[in-house]
Amino acid sequence: MRAEGLRAHVERRGDAAVVCLSGVLGVDTSPVLRSAVLACLAAEPSVLVLEVAGLRLHDDVALTVLPALARHAAAWPGIAMVLAAVPAPLAAALDRMAVTHSMRAFPTVDAALAMPRDGRPPADRQATVSLPPLLDATAAARHLVARACGRWGFENVRDVAELVVTELVSNVLRHAGTKMDVKATRDHRCLHISVRDRGAGMPHLGGHPADEILSEDGRGLLVVSALTRAWGCIPVPDGKVVWATVGQ
Repeated sequence: MRAEGLRAHVERRGDAAVVCLSGVLGVDTSPVLRSAVLACLAAEPSVLVLEVAGLRLHDDVALTVLPALARHAAAWPGIAMVLAAVPAPLAAALDRMAVTHSMRAFPTVDAALAMPRDGRPPADRQATVSLPPLLDATAAARHLVARACGRWGFENVRDVAELVVTELVSNVLRHAGTKMDVKATRDHRCLHISVRDRGAGMPHLGGHPADEILSEDGRGLLVVSALTRAWGCIPVPDGKVVWATVGQ
């Protein structure tokens, strides 16, 4: 991923993602960083590390993109986004903009990857199922989420989680009509639900006719918005991921 002045090279390190940044970060080039981060989040890594040894700033204001992306990562898929190999001039700017209040910084990528995380193997933090675009997909998705809630101690949000995943899957059936991947993951406090489809359209609450948002076969994304801590949509090369976070 490249734009004039900024380069973002993505590496996988086990279940972690590392974005190596070099060049100049400014208002005009920040979309390169945002695109790289969102593409990494779509794969739901265990942690996202920004290696910034080769990063320079056009001005301090450009750093405001970092806390915004860190909040996105914390909301979904519920992971930390941290910095590594911060050069002295950039460290001073991070302090001036108070970015280090919301993001941790480590001396090296290896140090960032060695930080304590959840402490459980990834298999115990996620449950997934691939489903065809058939009407019984909603029941299969609810079953996945119900089992995950029982296994992880999220029984108190089970009903809400089942309703949310039903609406997300119903949205795929109504608008995309493609196969989908349903995933539930968890951290210490929240259950994260995502549905990845192969459709091109991006859902949103504004600008839809009422009968499209609140159709007879589903309560729509208004319900998802009302019942969750956060929700959103990330475009991916073959479609999109719609996610939602349910709190304990």
